[in-house]
Amino acid sequence: MLRSIAACRSTVEIAEQLHVSERTVKRMTAALLRKLRVSSRAEAAALAGHAGLLTD
Repeated sequence: MLRSIAACRSTVEIAEQLHVSERTVKRMTAALLRKLRVSSRAEAAALAGHAGLLTD
């Protein structure tokens, strides 16, 4: 989920990838942001990059 957010995928794209509804993705994203203690998808992406999660 975090990698998808960091890759700038939209809610619709993530929902299709995970085979869930857009509403589910929005809820999962909100929960992830709370757990990471960030307020935006951009901050979450920056945190992922800093943690080295974006390299193959």
